[in-house]
Amino acid sequence: MAIQAISTKIISTLGNKESLIPIMVKDGVDSASLTYKSFKEGGKVEGKDRAIDEFGTQAIWIGGIPFYKKLIDWTAYKAAKINPGVDPRIIADKEYAQWAKDNAKGIMSNSQTQSVKEAISDCLKDGGKKAKNLYKGKIIAATALTLGTFFLLTKTKQKKTKDTVLNDIKNDKKQHKTDSFIKTKTPDVFADIENFKQSKNNPSFKGVVKNLSDAIMFNPVHNMKIIDAGITAERIGCSRNKVEFAEHSIKEGLFLFFLYGFGPLIEKGINNFSSKVLNKPIDLEIDVLMDSKFADALKNGKIASDVAKMPIGKSLTDKLNFITQNPDNIIVQAAKKSNIVSTVKDKAGNSVVDTSKYIDMKAIDNLVENLKNIDNKFKVSDEPVKKFLNKAKALKVTSVMTNIGISCLFLGYVIPKLVYKYREMKTGTTKFHVEENLKNENK
Repeated sequence: MAIQAISTKIISTLGNKESLIPIMVKDGVDSASLTYKSFKEGGKVEGKDRAIDEFGTQAIWIGGIPFYKKLIDWTAYKAAKINPGVDPRIIADKEYAQWAKDNAKGIMSNSQTQSVKEAISDCLKDGGKKAKNLYKGKIIAATALTLGTFFLLTKTKQKKTKDTVLNDIKNDKKQHKTDSFIKTKTPDVFADIENFKQSKNNPSFKGVVKNLSDAIMFNPVHNMKIIDAGITAERIGCSRNKVEFAEHSIKEGLFLFFLYGFGPLIEKGINNFSSKVLNKPIDLEIDVLMDSKFADALKNGKIASDVAKMPIGKSLTDKLNFITQNPDNIIVQAAKKSNIVSTVKDKAGNSVVDTSKYIDMKAIDNLVENLKNIDNKFKVSDEPVKKFLNKAKALKVTSVMTNIGISCLFLGYVIPKLVYKYREMKTGTTKFHVEENLKNENK
């Protein structure tokens, strides 16, 4: 059971669209392979330059946003007497906010004393304006500070690389009283770095700050995508010559696609094939497929009857009330297993719906459709529930691991190969062009 629980947790985490873990795994493979390729093809100087860039960026990317957010929670939120644990999407909707306050139970998960009701009430003062603005400010500030930290890393890395090369040249000149450099014609692509920097067209970001804050105000899970986009822009903007500019453009463009765009395409393709060809829908989370209560509901025909009880065409309040008032309904149970609905302990130690956490009704609607789909497929399968679910679980595992595997193949092998092929095509060598530029300029 322990091994099964661990494997289920791994698949659940790697298959979670809102988890940073699968992104971190893919990014780690990309960073390690590029660093290895840099040492092998570009040499020791580029290897060190790449290692600082890739793994330093990872540290900032993983730790920067959480650190700065927590810092703002400890300072600005504390001063404003607002609990940062209340989801801002609740505050933005008047009907939702009123329901969340009226149905609040238990103690805030990030506090040992404050009740959920009190935390939501504090956020709703002055129509929730202060809480919404504070959250916007937190996200913008945390994002800006994280990108600022990355910019500092980039400039420090570039200076360190330049100092290393110049120091090597200086030491070489000391050892050889006569100039031992063989004068060769420097490829045009390496020439005049300063002119390149001055000639680059900087994109206009007018209005981006406002659009950015609006976009992430209600979609905080997109924050890391914004960080990655910002890092990409900074890397391209800080390129030291034309070749590096092109290399960053190739690498970062493909990196973002395979990190964020390719995975969902693979998942959708496998899920469609599994459902339509193999008659085994795997859209549900692995935690739901592994749940004994779900297996019983599938076996006893409870899914159809539970789904029929879900309010359709009713108000938001009616739908939210249904979720809190029907804990034994398979929709609610699956929503909790899928982390669509969060729970918290009340004073008696009972698990209750945490109304300080946002319940995405679109996710609930998708969940209902997925439950109906797997129920219909099971009814026409003529298979025992255990055999049917075992096949579905195996396909789910295959889908998740295939997604990770294919993405890692492209990130860890194909992209580094393309970058160095481009370099060789443009310069005739895979040597580190920045190092070659500095050597040629300081002969």
